[in-house]
Amino acid sequence: MLILLIIITDNFQQQNMHITSPVNGVSIKKLYWFFQVAGWATMLLYELVNYVAMGYFTPVGFGFLSLTVLVALLFTHIYHLIVRRVDYSSLKLYQQALYFLIALVTLSLCLFLTSEIEQFVLSRKVNENIVSLQSLMYLVNWSRYIVVWLLFYHVVKYFMLKNKAEVAVLETTLELQDTRLNVLRLQLNPHFLFNALNSIRSLIVYDSEQAREATTRLSQLLRHTLNYEKQDFIPITQEMEIVNDYLMLEKIRFDERLEYTVDIQPEAVGLPVPASLILTLVENAIKHGIGNSVKGGWVKIFVTWQQESIVIKVINKGRLANEKSAVGGIGLQNIYKRLELYYGGQARFNIENIDEEAVLATVHIPTKV
Repeated sequence: MLILLIIITDNFQQQNMHITSPVNGVSIKKLYWFFQVAGWATMLLYELVNYVAMGYFTPVGFGFLSLTVLVALLFTHIYHLIVRRVDYSSLKLYQQALYFLIALVTLSLCLFLTSEIEQFVLSRKVNENIVSLQSLMYLVNWSRYIVVWLLFYHVVKYFMLKNKAEVAVLETTLELQDTRLNVLRLQLNPHFLFNALNSIRSLIVYDSEQAREATTRLSQLLRHTLNYEKQDFIPITQEMEIVNDYLMLEKIRFDERLEYTVDIQPEAVGLPVPASLILTLVENAIKHGIGNSVKGGWVKIFVTWQQESIVIKVINKGRLANEKSAVGGIGLQNIYKRLELYYGGQARFNIENIDEEAVLATVHIPTKV
């Protein structure tokens, strides 16, 4: 158990050198060495009791045994430093077993040879029977302590890495939830809702049928926004239904100032995409490309399937003013963040000027992760 505490406190030390323990503000570094020394001191005490019980105790012999224990502490700590550099957990199972066996034999031999050197210093004689049954028993005696140390060390390492991975998953989940909330605020901002209601209000007098249709589409868009947090991915067809509702409402507001086309490859129709991803791209295109132009403009949406990847392209009339514009506001930052959280480095998102009057936003999403 002492060795368990040694490893735990040492790993905390690696992660944050400024962390202090909850016990009287003692640093992790001090706790590490306290438990390391306490662990090997316990082993020394056990051997002392054993020597006294069998009548083998001598002050000089116990002194040399104490020196060997100090060497054992040093060797095991060096082994710990080596494991950190080798990245033991990334090795295959048979490699780990081989590594463990080599460590056991090497550390046991080192301690055995240390004992032999001490005996030579004590008696001034070379042990001519170093290859004997008695020597083998001495070697086995040291190896039993080393094997216990190694087993505890690697078992605890395994559970700590597992714990760390679980914590990372929880952090990712919390981050995704936070991102969802940010996207929710984006999907139907007050300005869009105000403009849509004003557009519907003006239609009531001149075209009641279109006003009813616009109200239905706004209702569907609201329902999608409220249900967004319940699903991470939706089929492209469902996503495009929401995009069409949004574009239709914006078309009422901009009238002839907005033209749009949608082209979806048949192979991509049923594939899943992060919910509201395309909607966010279209919103950004209209807000920054069409909304800022007196003459209006156009938006083109293309969705294709290429080599096990979904490729989404949104082209709009306009121009990025500078590199900072390519990074975008909250909407585009949310896309970068969500793609990273869902796909790691396997997804790509880029936005750029493709000529003097057009901006292209491209997203590559793997269909197999």
